[in-house]
Amino acid sequence: MYKTFVNKDSPEYGKKEYYDEWYGRGKAVRAVFGIPAASQSSLNKAIAPWDPPTSPYTYYFDAAFSAEVEALVMRDSSMFKLLRKETFQRLGDSYKYFETDVDGVTGVDGSSTPFASGSVESGPTFATLEQFKPAYIVDPWETDFTSGIESEWQPFPNNNEAWLKEYHKNKFPNALDVMLTQDVDVVANDGSTYLNVESIDRIISTYTESGAGTTWVSAATDGDIYWGKSTALIDRSADTDDTFGAGAGSGVSLPSSAAARTLDLGDVDDVLAAALDYAETENYIMVTGRRTLNEINKIVANERQVFGEEPMYVSFTSNGVSTDSGIKGRMATASIISNGIQIPIFTNKHVVGENGRNETTKVTDCDIGNIYLINLDDVHLRMAVPSTYIKTPPAARLTGDKMKDRHMIMMGTQLIATNFRSHAAVKYLKKT
Repeated sequence: MYKTFVNKDSPEYGKKEYYDEWYGRGKAVRAVFGIPAASQSSLNKAIAPWDPPTSPYTYYFDAAFSAEVEALVMRDSSMFKLLRKETFQRLGDSYKYFETDVDGVTGVDGSSTPFASGSVESGPTFATLEQFKPAYIVDPWETDFTSGIESEWQPFPNNNEAWLKEYHKNKFPNALDVMLTQDVDVVANDGSTYLNVESIDRIISTYTESGAGTTWVSAATDGDIYWGKSTALIDRSADTDDTFGAGAGSGVSLPSSAAARTLDLGDVDDVLAAALDYAETENYIMVTGRRTLNEINKIVANERQVFGEEPMYVSFTSNGVSTDSGIKGRMATASIISNGIQIPIFTNKHVVGENGRNETTKVTDCDIGNIYLINLDDVHLRMAVPSTYIKTPPAARLTGDKMKDRHMIMMGTQLIATNFRSHAAVKYLKKT
């Protein structure tokens, strides 16, 4: 059985002490931005210089606005918010796992010995995935000195620096969710050509889907997991036993050909059963799209499988994100009951297949989204840098080649699965 060794206790991420370390008085922010300790105090507004050797500009770090962006990310990005957070600072850049349990139990009598065969196992063989890297994602923009002046002459929206900062602040959480829901047909982060965060669809995949050929992906290497390295740490084409496959290969339900098929709720039961064989806990959520949820409700209405004599309207919350209210049915707006587990359903508009914009190049006829069954104990976002805003100050216009200020919101994080087999998915769907 594939097991992992990683401390599952959440760190102080999201707590005041953690943000003080980054946005205020701590050593981490000083190491990255060169901020003198004496100039910082908690989350008070603090501007200080940062001088990369190759840049002609003097960059400034705005702690207060950085904290505003981080607060919005934690409030408005549903996929980012749902997933557990860890940190590279606490866990490092690796984890250990083993595939097979010790299997040395045998029957003996008074005259026999369990050591006679000479094949008794002493313990499992440990393997390590190490030195994976965070994705450093940025939202850059420029403001022009003359445009800033002229924008003040116009009615709202004034396209000035303050308005643009708010625009990009509000845009950043949605951009994170787009990355986290990217389809398996696009390499996420190979450390050179692609530098994005890994996605749920790519994590919850199998050898059959993205390693055995090009039925559902453009290339057999598309599903490889690099985690910022130049060579794949998880090579789907070589992973024939699905060590890193959802449900050991049975946790992803695929159509028989490169075409969408109608939703069958039995597929959800089947893939979850496969994942549960490898899960140490039953801490599951379902993530899908709104159109998919509408289709699910039609099926539930036809089956009319409601538990209890009276409908019970309930809502579930995970990390501050709430489902719609719904009945406790076999599958309803609020939850699914499958394999004896009640699983809350959450929606995201960017889920693969849901809106026609996030589809593989091979399967383009989906009109509802994929369904993901995520074990929250076995996947997390490992943070290196929380939301951080830096800019060039007005004085840098005198040293640069243009009368412009440069701005950037940056985050360093990576989506890490510590047990690939405990997750499941039903993919490539269309309405009945």
